[in-house]
Amino acid sequence: MRQAFIHSCVFCILLFVYVTTEKIVFGGKALARVEGKAVFIPFALPQEKLDISITQSRRDYNEAVINKILTPSPHRIAPPCPYFGRCGGCNLQMAEEQYQQVIRQAMVEELFTRAHVTAEQPPVFVAGSAWEYRNRFQFHADKHGTIGMHGLASNTVIPVQDCPIAVPALRRVLQHGKLPTLFPHRNKKEQDRYHLFAQDSLYSPLNPDAAARVHNTVLNFSVFGFFQSNISMLENVIDCITSLPECTRILDFYAGVGTFSAFLTGKAQEIHLVEHNERAMHTAQKNLERIITARNHSCRCFFHAVSDAHWNTLPAARLHYDAAVIDPPRQGLHTQVIAYLKEAAIPLLYYVSCNPATFVRDAKELTAMGYRFTQYRLFDFYPQTHHCELMGIFIR
Repeated sequence: MRQAFIHSCVFCILLFVYVTTEKIVFGGKALARVEGKAVFIPFALPQEKLDISITQSRRDYNEAVINKILTPSPHRIAPPCPYFGRCGGCNLQMAEEQYQQVIRQAMVEELFTRAHVTAEQPPVFVAGSAWEYRNRFQFHADKHGTIGMHGLASNTVIPVQDCPIAVPALRRVLQHGKLPTLFPHRNKKEQDRYHLFAQDSLYSPLNPDAAARVHNTVLNFSVFGFFQSNISMLENVIDCITSLPECTRILDFYAGVGTFSAFLTGKAQEIHLVEHNERAMHTAQKNLERIITARNHSCRCFFHAVSDAHWNTLPAARLHYDAAVIDPPRQGLHTQVIAYLKEAAIPLLYYVSCNPATFVRDAKELTAMGYRFTQYRLFDFYPQTHHCELMGIFIR
């Protein structure tokens, strides 16, 4: 009892603390210090004086919430969305749009600096629309059947009647209360995730065979599977990837439904697509066959439904590739893929990443095996959040 009482008293001493924030770290929380110990605070901006409460005390750092903003940042604004701070989707709406971009660039730059990884050329930041940009959403249902967004750092479902980052077609669904009608026959035993995609048409579990128009090329996919959430920014990534020189053979690793290969059929005699999801690979095959026929290209495509860990067991892994486009999940490259790249010595890599932290880790591995890290671009896929994506180019 004595130990518990002492712990409680220590917590009480730290309950109300005045701090001045230093910066925003990767993940979107502001860093401050109390007696030298790091404190991470959501919804705070750099150089703000705050009255905070410590909510969790850990050995190396504390977590806190804002009680009162004593001296706000000059870049702080009123968040436009009434659900901000409750919905777990956005965490930077309290900052001006241009300042958000500065924050995202600084967070990524710090990752590179801490890992001692440097590109030969300065990074390029590619920005897009800050609102009404998101085409793809995942909604959730609770045990009462309420549909909405997951709450901040919780599985609580927040019903929403609007979302200003959603494309207009999705906003209209929310504003008119039509969201529940897109997910019929719900019950507690069903999975609580509900997917929507909207662009020219609206796709949901009622109409799951989705299509996206990307640079006037139609790509088919399942609404239940993965596809990029910001089509206009995806087009910017594709513009960079299509700067690839003409090749004999290209490797498209983590190919999904063939999104990048669809724009490389005029660049190579052969493209080999690698994807562990068999349904996505089947869709990729149909996408590429249709596109190659429509464009009258002579490119041959080969489809390998295999995991990243087992790719190097296939005969196709021993072919010579002039270039590779690699787009891994958030975990980054599997260790077997790193080993494969070391042995294959593909002369040109375009590495697309949805997680700058694992990209930096992998970039360090690639440079250690002899690749030159020539440049990278940051793509502002998710304004109002701390997330961004990047593409790095490696030459051997």
